[in-house]
Amino acid sequence: MVNKVRVNIAGAQYAFATTDSEKYITSLAEKLDRDIGKLMEANPSLPVTKAAVFCAMDYLDEYQKSTGSAENMRSQIQDYIADAARARSAEDKLRAENEALRREAAALREQLDRLRRHDKDKEKDKDRQP
Repeated sequence: MVNKVRVNIAGAQYAFATTDSEKYITSLAEKLDRDIGKLMEANPSLPVTKAAVFCAMDYLDEYQKSTGSAENMRSQIQDYIADAARARSAEDKLRAENEALRREAAALREQLDRLRRHDKDKEKDKDRQP
């Protein structure tokens, strides 16, 4: 839905047709109005157009830096995801190895028990012989 929003920036009226909310557009206009006002207050001979250009440059600078920062964060997150996947894979491998070793240990214990029983049986047979 397209909203028609009227705002006042640096003493001039502007009308915007936008899909953004009126509250959002008004807040942007108020920030721009304040920023232009501060520049013009600090430099009374500065024309509104130049003040608007300085604000635009400042906003673009902020945008470029935040875009670069966001891209850097995305890259770091991708690295963390890859690290986590490698760690998960290593964990799965170690779990499988651990399970195989547990089975092997159980089989060896069982074999040891059989051998002990066998030795006991042999000793009993030996004791029974005259």
